[in-house]
Amino acid sequence: AHALLGGLLAENRPHPAGSAANRVVESRIVARLRQLGYEPQVQQGFKCSTRAPGCSMVRNVIAVRPGRGTGDAVMITAHYDSVPGSAAAADDGAGVASLLEIADLLRDRKPLLHDIVFLFADAEESGLRGAMLFADAHPLMARVGLVVNLEARGVSGPSAMFETSANNAALINLLAGAVARPVANSLLYEVYRRMPNDTDYSVYKRKGARGLNFAFTRGASLYHSARDDLVHLDLASVQHQGANAFAVLLRAADTPLAELDAAGDATYIDLGARVLLAWPAAWNLPLALAALVLVLALAAR
Repeated sequence: AHALLGGLLAENRPHPAGSAANRVVESRIVARLRQLGYEPQVQQGFKCSTRAPGCSMVRNVIAVRPGRGTGDAVMITAHYDSVPGSAAAADDGAGVASLLEIADLLRDRKPLLHDIVFLFADAEESGLRGAMLFADAHPLMARVGLVVNLEARGVSGPSAMFETSANNAALINLLAGAVARPVANSLLYEVYRRMPNDTDYSVYKRKGARGLNFAFTRGASLYHSARDDLVHLDLASVQHQGANAFAVLLRAADTPLAELDAAGDATYIDLGARVLLAWPAAWNLPLALAALVLVLALAAR
């Protein structure tokens, strides 16, 4: 994936949506997908949003690996545009390279139950407009039952699963069973949802799509800067994020999607990235009260 990224960003320059440099990155993604035997399509459209001033001419790159079933699809996605001042090796070049590597790995496997949709979204940095165009106008969206989104808010650190859809108990069980080195806890989401931030998954979540959102976040001082480049990108972070996404994708794409629905949320925490503990969120208040009683009893004693 790192070698692929070096080719995608060979000039080490910014490539915001609508720029000539971004068309170069797009052409390299399309060429690599064709080399792997896929038939990529480019979804083009004019999209405006209130999340950033103005509008964008969006060019999403989409490829599908057919499954052996009919109907449902699992989508894995990352955005390929950058902010104006960054080459964006981490945000989100690492995600793009991971998608291409996963597309390569899947070539040698038997078809999974569901179709797998690879979406290389444009114009995330200018208001999530690529995701909006796909969600509003592409017929594949109606078949997407789960979204795996790859992001970065730094250049290093572990890949943390920091956001899910509502009623996530089954999704957390899937994550715990699929990922060898899980990093996730409920507190991450409580912090994230109070911040003035969004990712492309925010668009799909509002459409009701199940999802798991991954990102690495250390080295945040280099986020959206000229130093978000291949020199500063941590290979271990690329490896962890790609491994997490691939493991989840393999498990989810072979699971009937109705099994991922649950009538409740889970509270969860990893123990040193070795195991993910989860329990029904409804237990939190009784557990907290029991802990309080225990502390008061110890204090009295």
